[in-house]
Amino acid sequence: MVTATFHAMSPAVPDSPNSPPNPPPAPLPPTASSDEVYDLIIIGAGPGGLATLSAAVEPYSIDKMENVENVSQAYKSGLASRTSVPKVAVIDPGGSWISTWRARFAALDIHWLRSPAAAHPDSFDSNALLSYAHSNTRGMSPEKHLYDSGVDKKNFNATRDAWTGSLDLPSNELFEAFCSDLSARLPHTFVKGAASSITGSDGDFRVSLACGSPAVRSRSVVLALGVPGAAMVPEALRGLPPSLCFHSDEKLGGRLSELRGKGSVLVIGGGLTAVQVAQLAIKRGCSKVTLVSRRPLTTRHFDVEVKWFDPRQGASVMQYGFFDEPLERRAAACKEARGGGSVPPLYMDDVRRLEAAGQLERVVGDVLVSSHSSDSVSVIVNGKPHEFDVIVNACGHKPSCLDLPLLKDLQTRAPVETVSGFPVLSSDLQWGDYENLFVVGALASLQVGPDAGNLMGCGRAAQIVTDAMALTAHGVDKAFSKYKNGERETQGWYKTNRFAEAFDSSSSEEESESEAEAEVEVEVEVEVEVQLGLA
Repeated sequence: MVTATFHAMSPAVPDSPNSPPNPPPAPLPPTASSDEVYDLIIIGAGPGGLATLSAAVEPYSIDKMENVENVSQAYKSGLASRTSVPKVAVIDPGGSWISTWRARFAALDIHWLRSPAAAHPDSFDSNALLSYAHSNTRGMSPEKHLYDSGVDKKNFNATRDAWTGSLDLPSNELFEAFCSDLSARLPHTFVKGAASSITGSDGDFRVSLACGSPAVRSRSVVLALGVPGAAMVPEALRGLPPSLCFHSDEKLGGRLSELRGKGSVLVIGGGLTAVQVAQLAIKRGCSKVTLVSRRPLTTRHFDVEVKWFDPRQGASVMQYGFFDEPLERRAAACKEARGGGSVPPLYMDDVRRLEAAGQLERVVGDVLVSSHSSDSVSVIVNGKPHEFDVIVNACGHKPSCLDLPLLKDLQTRAPVETVSGFPVLSSDLQWGDYENLFVVGALASLQVGPDAGNLMGCGRAAQIVTDAMALTAHGVDKAFSKYKNGERETQGWYKTNRFAEAFDSSSSEEESESEAEAEVEVEVEVEVEVQLGLA
């Protein structure tokens, strides 16, 4: 086990847009001991884990700041001014933040993210990624690292989003550099290792590591495990030798390097990853690339419709309707909303260009394997025979949480119901009867919605979890705080992160009494507004 503590540091940034991706922050010498008891352990160092870390240690979060004055006060009282913060440990076998993300994006040679610049793991500032792009002067210029997504700005005509760049697509280089910068600014301890089991009880958890190092102890645990299950393998491909057929995510995309020098490649899948694999095969010099999907490719800017995550376009209505449905229907709604995969216009334009140039053949239909030899596979697509050197399965992952060893072990100790492969969690994303064991990411789809696994959904889940954590672990039920500016009365209201608030030793009884009085005032004001028909 490698344990390192991160404090405010300045990570290296590439000197030019052509430099390799920004490296993760360099770890400090080991500082933690096996006797350390953390306030929170986050298992998983992907974007969901980073969003959870940000939400846990920042005293304010995006969803709770509604106007300029609130944001101004939040900055004045933000993380930099805190006298104490929760002790957080992050456990991940990769040894650095978003290492799995980095490996997958590098393997597929992905330049642009699909999510807009407004989607990122910083729970404090919705414009943090844009600000980083504009303020960073060492090769991260907005002109080279922000791409117009092509979203119809008329749909956002009443907001600033269309004009500030929030809907633009960040480059992967920019996103990785931003995550390195963010993780370096958030106090935490990083533990390199694979979590093998979670034992103990609320307030006293022990996370064991597969390497055999001493268990890490914590009062609360958040599971941010990424993919919701094992790779999906179509029936037709089962039984083929690994040398002739592999999944696009095998070895975190590492096997895609085998495409170089292949003559003919068959890619199976109907989503963005399938298109990216086909593009990669062409870049690697494959002479014949065929993309087969069971249905025509669907073009969509984001992986789910904007109405699922944008409150201005009905997200609240969609989400309320989703939560009113029985669990089985929610699982079906998640599948329907994602539609089996989709491809952004940016990629579809390139698909059409490659088709016109004769470099890519696109077929809608089913694949039947007729035979194979030691170095080729014979298949039938829509009744026509084809022969390929290799088949790449780009059909994604099947929701099957109990295929994940850690959850399989947890299920034996604290069983929960599963629906369509997803665990059934509480509304606060708690596992089973535990109050301080939470889940974020795609595994929380039944309680978060179809976008649970993307950057937007991970951010919402992180805020839900850290709010609930304070109530269950520390008895802090104060949800609102008030501030005054000189002699003026309340300038606005901002909801604090109750988990971080529990560790703010600078608060006083006098402040608490003032805030309690403010809560009463708000209740009265709301009651009057309702009577007047204003609320």
